[in-house]
Amino acid sequence: MEIDAIDKLVFHVIEKVSEDECDLDKVVEFVISFSRENLLSPETLLKLSFIFGKDKMYREKYVISRACASLFSGKMREDAHMEAGKTASLLGLRGPAAREFKEILEENPENVEALCGYGDMLAEIGELDNARVQYEKALELHPFHVQTLCNYGYLLYRLNELDRAEEAYKRVILLDPRHVEAHCGYGILLYKRGQKTEASYHYTRALELDPRHVESNFRYARLLIDKGEPLEAEAYYIEALKADPENPKLHLYYARLLAEHGLIHGARVHFRYALKISPENVEAHCEYARLLARFGHRHEAEVQYKKALELDPGHFGSLSGYGDLLKEKGQYAEAEKIYRQAECFRQDAW
Repeated sequence: MEIDAIDKLVFHVIEKVSEDECDLDKVVEFVISFSRENLLSPETLLKLSFIFGKDKMYREKYVISRACASLFSGKMREDAHMEAGKTASLLGLRGPAAREFKEILEENPENVEALCGYGDMLAEIGELDNARVQYEKALELHPFHVQTLCNYGYLLYRLNELDRAEEAYKRVILLDPRHVEAHCGYGILLYKRGQKTEASYHYTRALELDPRHVESNFRYARLLIDKGEPLEAEAYYIEALKADPENPKLHLYYARLLAEHGLIHGARVHFRYALKISPENVEAHCEYARLLARFGHRHEAEVQYKKALELDPGHFGSLSGYGDLLKEKGQYAEAEKIYRQAECFRQDAW
C-alpha cells in the first residue's frame, strides 16, 4: 500500500538528513529511486514536501522538493526547483540554492523569481556586479516586482549608490507600504546618512508590522544606544535574540552593551556563546579579552588575545590590547615587541 511506502520514505529521509556527515544530494537520489520503485505519485511527494515545510523540517523539505524537480516536467518541475531553491536559501545552503535557480533559468530565462533568487545568492557570496545583472534583468521583465526592487535597493546600498538605493526603497514602500524589509533597509540607509529621526520612523514602522523582525530590532537597538538610551536598546536586543538565538552578531553586540555597563557575568555569557557559534570571530575574541583583562582575569584574557592573533596576526586591536596586558603583568620587553608589531601592521594598512 502507498501509505506504508510513504511511512517508510519519511522514516528513512528523517534518519538520513539527521546524520552528521549527511550528503543531501545522496538523500535526493535515494528519494528518486524509492519513489520509482514504489510508484509514488507526484502529488504524494508534493504533499509530503508541504507537510515537512509546515513542520519547519526544512532539510527534509529541500530533499523532497529537489527530488520532485527530477521526477516532474514542465511547470511542475519549475515550481519544484523554486521550492527547493527557496528552502536551500532558508537553510543557508547558498550553493544548492543557486543551482536550483540556475536550473530554472536554463529552461525559463524570464522567470523573475528565479532571477531574483539567483541574484540574492550571488550577492551573499560577494559577487555584487553579477547579482546586479540578475536583478536588472528581473526588473526589465517586471519593473514592479516588489521583492526584487527591495533586494536591488540593498545591493545599491552596498555599492554605495545611496540615491539609487533610496529610489528603489521608496518605490517598494509605495507599492507595498507594509513591506517590512524595505522599511528596515531604508532605515539603514537613512541612518548611514545621519538622518536618525527618519531612520527611527522606518525601524519602528517595520517593528509595528513584524515585532520579531531580527534586523529591525538589532538596528533600532543600535540607534537607541547612539541616542544614549541603553535600557531601551536592551529590550530590542533581547527581542532579536529571542527570534534568532543562534545569531553570533546579536550575542556580540549585546555582550558589548552589557560590558560597557559593567555587567560582566551577562557579557561573558554572550561573548562565550558568540564564540561557540562563530569560533573564528576575531573581534569577539579581542573584545572578550578586553573585558576579562578589565576585571582582572589576566590569564583568560591572554588566552583570548592569543586565539585572536592566531586567526589574524595583524589584528591591531588584539595586538595593542595584548601589549597592554603584558605591560600590566610587568613583561615590558614582550609588551614592547607586541607594540612594535602593532605599529608595523598599522603602517602597512595605511
